[in-house]
Amino acid sequence: MGIVSNSSIKFSIILFAGIGLGYINTVLIFPNVLTEEEFGLTRILMSASAVIAQIAQLGSGNIIVRFHPHLKTDKTNTTLSIGLIISLIGLALASLFLFLFDDYVVSMYQEKSALFSRYFYLLLPFMASLIFYNLFDSYLRVIFKNSVPAFLNFILLRVFWLVVVLLYYFGFLGLTSFINIYVGCQLLIALIALGYMAYLKQLNITFRFSDEKIQLIKSMYRFGLYTIISGLSVFLINRIDILMVGKYIGLEGVAIYSIAFYISTVVMVPAQSISRTSNVLASDAAKNNDHSTLNRLYKKSALNQFLFCALIFTLIIVNYHNLMHFLPDTYHNSFTVFLLLGFAKIVETGFGINGAIILNSKYYRVDTALSLFLLILTILTNLYFIPLYGIEGAALATMISVVTFNILRYLFIKVKMNLSPFTLEYLGIVLLLTASTLLAYIMPSITSVYIDILLRSMLLVVLSVPAIYMLNLSPDFNKVVDGFTGFFYKVK
Repeated sequence: MGIVSNSSIKFSIILFAGIGLGYINTVLIFPNVLTEEEFGLTRILMSASAVIAQIAQLGSGNIIVRFHPHLKTDKTNTTLSIGLIISLIGLALASLFLFLFDDYVVSMYQEKSALFSRYFYLLLPFMASLIFYNLFDSYLRVIFKNSVPAFLNFILLRVFWLVVVLLYYFGFLGLTSFINIYVGCQLLIALIALGYMAYLKQLNITFRFSDEKIQLIKSMYRFGLYTIISGLSVFLINRIDILMVGKYIGLEGVAIYSIAFYISTVVMVPAQSISRTSNVLASDAAKNNDHSTLNRLYKKSALNQFLFCALIFTLIIVNYHNLMHFLPDTYHNSFTVFLLLGFAKIVETGFGINGAIILNSKYYRVDTALSLFLLILTILTNLYFIPLYGIEGAALATMISVVTFNILRYLFIKVKMNLSPFTLEYLGIVLLLTASTLLAYIMPSITSVYIDILLRSMLLVVLSVPAIYMLNLSPDFNKVVDGFTGFFYKVK
């Protein structure tokens, strides 16, 4: 776990800094500068572009992670070359789709989300930027260069967006200029990532492949066809609810839902840090049929993801009303949405890298079938619950889909591979954090928001962290605590 820990710590530092910037943008600045409809427009443009890009990538991200161990000794960059070909084909197909069906898509949103219909043309550059940024990010991940793409996506992009929205606020930009530049920032990030690849001398692209490579490409093609559905379904679970809220409720509903959705994504920060490296190591272990390493990665990554993510989830629960203090009243009734989405994400982290294990095994077609089931379940539950419960219905649909999907994945891995991440430590973490959260949540409110946040957070941490540490529920968590306290004493 040394590589995982070192890479995860660097990635987490960048990611938490990005979360801070994201909170400033998404929770403090954007909702107070933009109208609910304008803010909803930025969210739905991002979500729609991300969904199309995910399809257009044609599984290239999963292909790079799975097959790079077979190609990393090549003098020419075969992995990136193949990813580039796939991405260009996907971009062409996605562009054709937008051209042929633009009238139909626009008409779907015309009644409830007219502003989105007006700026529909921006989907093409936004989507293209995401396709190529995701390609570069996937490749940099397999060569363990996580920090720079993370900095670009989580910090620099959000700084750019902050500058743009402030220029709009002070009257230097009109709405159309603001939206155009907002999308252009994503394009700039993709170009900077390309420049970083050139700096690393990784752009030695080739389109001439030996017979042996052509046979491997055929395997990639078959794998990619199956994993397109897998990747799309898992991705859609975090996007389709926003798109359907936009269609059935409108951009104001998208804005409110997006606030709770964004705050719930903070819960996943440690899991993203751990899984980025764990997934690559799982691919190497699967290639070498190293069952013991795979089992160890599964258990450790799952437990650590669950513990660190659950701590963040509980801290947000006890402080959610304080976080809403800085927002217009429209956004205040979003706690239930956050609770449902956050719980779904905690369940997902608790099952660890189950998706990577299946995708890097001979059973990857099964993950496609399960993912297709997830896609259908997500659409049906959203169609049923949104008309009944509004944005809370969308969150409920997401929770049901995520929990069901991860249980099915786990059961398959348990039966076919005899692997399971669960240990008694999970129970100890759940009991300690549940009790600590209840006590911190019912604490009487303090007039000052800042003091209230500080006291509730301190109470939760004091009640839970020492007990988790003394019971040694996670050795990696104890190392983090030891490192933090050691640094504190050095400074002192």
